[in-house]
Amino acid sequence: MRSKIVIFLVCCLCTFTALAQSDYAVKGIVSDTTTNVKMDQATISVLDARDSILQKFTYADKGTFNIRNLKPGKFLIMVNYPDYADFVESFTLDASKPVYNFGNIKMILKSKLLDEVIIKAKVVAIKIKGDTTEFNAAAYATQKNAKVEDLLKQLQGMKINQSGVIIFQGEPVSKILVDGEEFFSDDPGLVAKTVRADMVSKVQVYDQKSEKAKLTGIEDGVKVKTINIVLREDKKKGIFGKVDAAYGTDDYYAEQLMFNKFSPKQKTSAYGNIGNTGKVGLSSNDNSKFNMGYGNGDYGGVGIPFARDAGAHYDSKWNRDKQSVNVNYKIGALNKDGTRSTLTQNNLPGNFNRSSQDRTFQNYNFNQSVNGEFSSKLDSTSNLSTYFYGNKDNSTSENTSIGSTIRGNGVLQNSSTVSSNDRGNNESVYARAYYTKRLKKKGRNLSVSMSTRFGETSNKGYLKSDLNYYNEQGVRDSTSIIDQYKPVASKTNSLSTSFSYSDVISKTISVTTGYSFDRAVNNNSQKSFNKSSSNVYDQLDSTFSSEFRLINQSSTYSVNMNYFKGKTSVNIGANLADVKFKQTDMFVDTVLNRKFLNWRPNANLSYQLSKATSMSFEYSGNTWQPQISQLQPIRQNSDPLNIILGNPELRPQFENNFYYRYRVYQATLDQGINFRVNYNSTMNAIVTNRVTDSAGVNTMRYSNLKGKNPNSWYIYSEVYGHATKLDFIAFISFTVRGDTYFNYVNNQLNKTKSVNYAPQLDITKNTANYSYSLSIAPSYNVNSSSLQHINNNSKGFLSSFSFYTKLPYNFFIGSDITYKYRAKNEVFTQDFNQTLLNSHVGKLFLKNESLKLTIRGNDLLNQNTGV
Repeated sequence: MRSKIVIFLVCCLCTFTALAQSDYAVKGIVSDTTTNVKMDQATISVLDARDSILQKFTYADKGTFNIRNLKPGKFLIMVNYPDYADFVESFTLDASKPVYNFGNIKMILKSKLLDEVIIKAKVVAIKIKGDTTEFNAAAYATQKNAKVEDLLKQLQGMKINQSGVIIFQGEPVSKILVDGEEFFSDDPGLVAKTVRADMVSKVQVYDQKSEKAKLTGIEDGVKVKTINIVLREDKKKGIFGKVDAAYGTDDYYAEQLMFNKFSPKQKTSAYGNIGNTGKVGLSSNDNSKFNMGYGNGDYGGVGIPFARDAGAHYDSKWNRDKQSVNVNYKIGALNKDGTRSTLTQNNLPGNFNRSSQDRTFQNYNFNQSVNGEFSSKLDSTSNLSTYFYGNKDNSTSENTSIGSTIRGNGVLQNSSTVSSNDRGNNESVYARAYYTKRLKKKGRNLSVSMSTRFGETSNKGYLKSDLNYYNEQGVRDSTSIIDQYKPVASKTNSLSTSFSYSDVISKTISVTTGYSFDRAVNNNSQKSFNKSSSNVYDQLDSTFSSEFRLINQSSTYSVNMNYFKGKTSVNIGANLADVKFKQTDMFVDTVLNRKFLNWRPNANLSYQLSKATSMSFEYSGNTWQPQISQLQPIRQNSDPLNIILGNPELRPQFENNFYYRYRVYQATLDQGINFRVNYNSTMNAIVTNRVTDSAGVNTMRYSNLKGKNPNSWYIYSEVYGHATKLDFIAFISFTVRGDTYFNYVNNQLNKTKSVNYAPQLDITKNTANYSYSLSIAPSYNVNSSSLQHINNNSKGFLSSFSFYTKLPYNFFIGSDITYKYRAKNEVFTQDFNQTLLNSHVGKLFLKNESLKLTIRGNDLLNQNTGV
């Protein structure tokens, strides 16, 4: 299997390389008119003479350039260099003249440009300004009413994967701004689907500095891959929006409304969604606020959803941009009904048991959130920014599960029926103020911040459980019945303040020191009541009731040194936290006091080997103290088959993390290489000891692992670029990931290892009138357990293909198909196959194509079930 995968990838790479060969080229030398000095890193762009669409671009190497792999045809060449007038000239490539040599191109300073010198301006598609890559949107053709997402797919080095994650030159984009401002709480997916492509003037991609670095002016090594959408001047003022409405068989429907009003200093936006298809509504950020934990707006693919959500955004600048405000509000509700079946195998020394559970659920969640930021430039040397966030969440859930556990010899061990009914409320408020002051000496800064958080949670729930235990002959020998009312209440108050001082030691070295103090108080009450003879839940069960007060306090001292010179960047730092917590058990009047010293060193080295090649190395160490639930957990009986015991003797664990990255991007051919390695190891790891008794009840207790270090690692390599003759972009990647874990099973050490091999080939092409993509991803997973010799290795395969094309008379057609496969093994005794097919056809109306009618078929093969 592995040899076939390697041969397949080698063939793909060879084919890809062969397709990228061509004989047509243009070359020359760029120099200054007056001094005749050759101009290094000048931008040379080749444009199609018919529509000025970018074909290729490169940077002059000490003034010399040579752009190859062109097609025959008529072109324009544009040479661009800061402070110099653009040079534009036409040329033709054909069989009689496959190579065009411009010789010495003389560039003229704009300040010396005479009136009689006329330069014909054309579109420059790409400019490199320091660390910023800037794309001119006018150089890329998109459909009328296309979104920013459609524009991004055409940009060199940019791709959007199946999960909707935007990736630039191998790195995921975490933030999208509009004219430098956050838009709808900085949700990249929402921005890409909201703003129209024809409104965009430029797309800027860069590594944004941390908030602290932007305010102090001193680099701290923290970067966030960011896209800034710069709007056209004539589009910064106006009203636009869209309306989508869909209705299908079996009463499926989806509707969306979006409204935007922009002006040069203000933006107002609002949107609303409603649907039961699982494909509209919540963005990935909203899902986390709804505690769903699923991305892509599909709610995990489990159950039948009914979603409603809406949001509003407002940002404004005034007083010559010295003050600004950015506010977002979101509201939404989600109903999800469904069923779920789970099969679990618990490995034991020399034996195992298998548990199965069938669950039905009806969940409802209603959420409101608001956040805002106000920034003010107090004077030329000081800034004040404030941020607030508020959230209110109401939920109800009804769950019923029927389960059983069977011993390895096939004899029934236990059976259970559990039902619960909960009504919960959650409120939280967070506020932060951050002040910075730049002192007289350049690079010397002071900063002070303060934040506070308040949270309150309550839940009223009912638990009913009927659990039967069976002896080794499969005969029931005991029963456990639970019928309780379980109210829970929790309040949290926290205060945090920090101070930092930064100074420049030399032209290349700066130092930042800091101190922070944090204090949090949490009160938690969890009670259980049994029914009395009057059929009222008024009999307190003290065994499963508790009331705790926890005070957590820490002082953190930090120091960081930064070195920046030429192509080298180094950041070394550490912080030491003195942590104290005190937990008081209000029921039994006992106190648990613990003290920890948390040590967190870090280092970062970045080196720019060339304009196209960079490498970086990162190290971070983290001390993780035991959680209070591991030291002294609250006793519970909501899951009688799984009981957790605390261990007050637990000590902190220390984690080492190493990361290496190597990246090459050749702008001329839009080809690149990404290589990443990560290794993580934990010392004194906190692990579980799971003891399973004869009735199948699992009792877990935590302890520190001695003499063994759990670890995880991965190696990722990717080659991508244009295959010229077939005019598509190919991505060939290979990922190897490994994990080694330890735990105790019935007091015996168990070592679990897994290694996953995942090659992948992606082919994409995006134009204004057609697009297609193909993905092929086989996988092989090797698993082993020291206490069990079961072949749990698995083979899998994932492939997808999609296309879209515009037809005559404004008709269009498209389709996507995804195939998933997982082979059977000793644990899962059946192969899993799934083919999902969706297709659509439609027509565009009106002169500006702003009205679209689509007929779509989803899951045409009726296989949308998972495992």
